[in-house]
Amino acid sequence: MHTPHVVVVGGGFGGLATVRALAGAPVRLTLIDKRNHHLFQPLLYQVASAALAPSDIAAPLRGVLARQANVEVLLAEVTGIDLGARAVHTPDRTLAYDHLVLATGARTAWFGHDDWEAHATGLKTVGDALQVRHRMLGALERAEWTPDPV
Repeated sequence: MHTPHVVVVGGGFGGLATVRALAGAPVRLTLIDKRNHHLFQPLLYQVASAALAPSDIAAPLRGVLARQANVEVLLAEVTGIDLGARAVHTPDRTLAYDHLVLATGARTAWFGHDDWEAHATGLKTVGDALQVRHRMLGALERAEWTPDPV
């Protein structure tokens, strides 16, 4: 009997919820993400403000899914999808699928003002949060050592 292969692209909330919902299903799951961790984005501001460490909001995908027997986690970037051949391509391999779930998340919307991107810091990744933290702490440090104009 053929076990259906479900490929889920994206290890964020949508991808992880899909994989967990299929935990007891008679399917073979492959979760593909270019990062090895699930990021709890609602708390990125806490990392930016130095209230939390990055490790507090980023959990390894393999650890999160360690008890789920029907899933394999693949650390890779999807380079192409062939809908006709029902295949997902990564730099190292091609995976055939019976069902495909694309849960790659969203990009920051600049609402028609793409020029804002050069002047505004996004907050989508741990790197973004650490950049905000660095800029904020730098500004506070400069303020500490700037003479008071009074």
